[in-house]
Amino acid sequence: AVKSLRLVELRVPTHEPEGGMALLGCQYDLEGDTLYSVKWYKDGREFYRFVPKNDPPVYYFQAPGVNVEIGRSSNTVVALVNLTQESAGHYRCEVSGEAPSFATVFRQKYINIHLLPKGGPRVIGLKEQYNLDDLVVANCTLPPSRPKAHLKWLVNDKPAPSSYILGPWYRVSAERPDAAETILQLSFFATTSDFVNGAIKLKCQATIAPLYQRETESTHYISLPFSMAAHPPEAKEIRDIASSVENTLATLIVPLMMLILM
Repeated sequence: AVKSLRLVELRVPTHEPEGGMALLGCQYDLEGDTLYSVKWYKDGREFYRFVPKNDPPVYYFQAPGVNVEIGRSSNTVVALVNLTQESAGHYRCEVSGEAPSFATVFRQKYINIHLLPKGGPRVIGLKEQYNLDDLVVANCTLPPSRPKAHLKWLVNDKPAPSSYILGPWYRVSAERPDAAETILQLSFFATTSDFVNGAIKLKCQATIAPLYQRETESTHYISLPFSMAAHPPEAKEIRDIASSVENTLATLIVPLMMLILM
């Protein structure tokens, strides 16, 4: 069998957060050949070159959204730092052998750069207690993100019925026109089936797959009707009256027995 240069594995993350870093890996097998160069391209533009016979062996070229940390880069790994929206794109590794064949192999993958929210979902509009048939209305809002987030309401740890949900709505950020705030409203009339042991648990989940998932949870209690709250004192008063009646009967019975004996 004729042996030839092989690109064994290309390791390029598909999703990374803005402001973070990414390690690009390019594993190859020379199969007896001699390495001439390893080159990296973003969207067809070369930004990194490793030529072992040169001194220094590493060359770095400016490219939009590409910031290479030379100290952490080599013939098999390139470290990108301070990722921005411009860092998204197709990254290609190209490995070439020496003369006379100059065999070349390459592979590429796409990196998505996400702007993650600063903080978790925020819920406004809820009350601590609710009566039966009260209207429960709340907005779940997530700070600006890119791409848009997926919000989800849960009632007692179960997905809220679609009839309870309004939205989502998106509001473009003034500071980041490329990002949007996400809003999802929960709206329903409280019924006995919504309360478990006198309480209802509401939760808003926010997801930007696969990098981000946060949630906000709160518990709300059913208000006791006024008539139920008034029962204990009334019951105590009845017990007091019964006790006084028993004492009165005992007082009357004793003199009557004395008269009969006489």
